[in-house]
Amino acid sequence: MIKSSDRINLSANSLFMLRLLSYAFNSLLRRWRKQVALVIIFALVVAFYASVVFFTTSLKYETRTVLQDVPELWVQKLAGGRLVPMPVSFVDSLKNIRGVSKIVPRVWGYNYDSPTGAVFTIIGSDSLTNGLDMVQTTHQGPLKPNMALCGTGFLELRKINIGDQLTIYDDQGEVQSFKVVGAFKSSSDLLTRDLVILPYQAAQKILGLQPNEVTDVSLRISNENEIENIGRKLDLRFSGIRVVTKDQLSATYEALFSWRGGIFIYGTILAIFAFLILAWERASGLSAEDRKELGVLKAVGWQISDVLWMKFWEGVIISITATLSGMILAYVHVFFLQAPLLRPFLIGWSELYPSYNLFPIFDLSSFLAIISLSVIPYLTATLVPAWRGAITDPAEVMQG
Repeated sequence: MIKSSDRINLSANSLFMLRLLSYAFNSLLRRWRKQVALVIIFALVVAFYASVVFFTTSLKYETRTVLQDVPELWVQKLAGGRLVPMPVSFVDSLKNIRGVSKIVPRVWGYNYDSPTGAVFTIIGSDSLTNGLDMVQTTHQGPLKPNMALCGTGFLELRKINIGDQLTIYDDQGEVQSFKVVGAFKSSSDLLTRDLVILPYQAAQKILGLQPNEVTDVSLRISNENEIENIGRKLDLRFSGIRVVTKDQLSATYEALFSWRGGIFIYGTILAIFAFLILAWERASGLSAEDRKELGVLKAVGWQISDVLWMKFWEGVIISITATLSGMILAYVHVFFLQAPLLRPFLIGWSELYPSYNLFPIFDLSSFLAIISLSVIPYLTATLVPAWRGAITDPAEVMQG
């Protein structure tokens, strides 16, 4: 049970802290021009760092979302460390693998589009790929030999519409013509922006594959807990193949975005440290007004701890204000304006950029990372010089 004397002491301490906070706030207001300039610079630095954190966090979530419908395993044939075409007969060797519910030979690859300088993805399929929907189509049912489905980005780059003719150079340099019968929409444009789906045999010809060759084979696994075990079995049973799991693909994308985002984060951290050095020098070099104020406070009976608490509250007010302002700016930049300053660098360097909406994702670790790199270092950079000034004799401080 709390004694009445303890309650009085607790109430007195709380009142004293509130008075210190009020004094710190009024002290900042007396030099409001300098404080506003400091907060603006600090907020801009935090905004850039927070923009990178928000962008990469949302992008990783978006990637995990769009990869939910992909197969659990892929089997690819390698020669000299390179991906090479796989004979379609290899599918028969996989039919006896226990736990595999579906085997799909896939034809896909990349094609350089000389008119635009873009590299786009070709998939061979006589029907629409699972997980994708059409925003508009003029054809129902399986694709005919002269038909194509295209991503909106590719159509925009080529400046063609649904119903127009699409010409593509095949592996031998000959022109192949297709009629665009549909354009994609998807939960994320990451999948379809640069995608062109052609009939199976037409895609084989464009990519230089023989009729009995495929790019790789996808496997659907009945039990998700057996994915890794089945992958190891395939590695042991067959030589010259590479087994890729969905988790590995997701981890690769996340590592890629983390690496690109890390470049900007490191640069921002350097900017934060440079700002903190300036804040340290500013706090260390007390102005005549600051020295006079400090001398008066100590002369009227303020203790070293009182001065430190006052400086602490000043640092809290400035750092929290700048951090919250920077996070608000970063939120608007990333989720309202779709990160125009970061998107070209973090998405890729290509003629065909993915276009999609970034959705706000709250990540406690990201929030704490922003706080730890802005508030805590700034408080350190202001309290240490304040302590040096607080232990100085009042008469010496007043004399300058």
